[in-house]
Amino acid sequence: MFNPIDKKIVPYLILATIALFIVEFVFLRSDAYFWLLIWGIVTYFAWQYYYRQEGRVLFWVGIVAFSIMMLSTFLFRFILAIIVVIVGLYFYQMKENKKRAPQQLQFGEEPLEEEELLFSNRWFGKQQTGAKPYQWQDINCQTLFGQTIINLNQTVLPKGEPTLVLHHLVGTITLIIPYDVEVSIHHSVLAGSVDIFGYGDDRIVNRTVHYRTKNYQTAPQRIKIYTSMIAGQIEVRRG
Repeated sequence: MFNPIDKKIVPYLILATIALFIVEFVFLRSDAYFWLLIWGIVTYFAWQYYYRQEGRVLFWVGIVAFSIMMLSTFLFRFILAIIVVIVGLYFYQMKENKKRAPQQLQFGEEPLEEEELLFSNRWFGKQQTGAKPYQWQDINCQTLFGQTIINLNQTVLPKGEPTLVLHHLVGTITLIIPYDVEVSIHHSVLAGSVDIFGYGDDRIVNRTVHYRTKNYQTAPQRIKIYTSMIAGQIEVRRG
């Protein structure tokens, strides 16, 4: 297995990191670490009241301020530079190994067709199904920061148990379900709010919840949904 850093170098990197922290804290930017501590405390207490509007605002203000102060320190830049070098060496080595790897024979000739995806992975932004009808296909996508809106009224669900999988780092998910479709939903979140057909909590912390409508097991029209996010809101409603 490829190892971009010799184990003998690791202790020296740790010592260099500690030395840089001491020098920066004592001689250069002690105020930066003071404000890091202040904003860390503010963010922590705001997180305790995340279910309130003012708590959410203060939480994200604290996150932004903490990140800005962290970026201004030499210690963070040093650690970031080490990570970039390690990642660069890793991909370079993978590329070289791929060039040297012998070509493997493929014995199968199974015909494959690549389908156009309804949703794709996104770094930022908003994705939605829109007002026009669309052909259903199982969805599995990830979004870093953004909003996802899916309206199942504009499609026809196939027989069986179609699946919808959404992963968000931070953002909102809105799902609009027809009245004649039964639902099973698993949702995992670190900090946020949940509203599933009127059930849920405005303040939910590090939990996984599972809701299922009463007639799900016997319904001819049903859908299984898996969602997860670090922070944000999910709303599932009839429409």
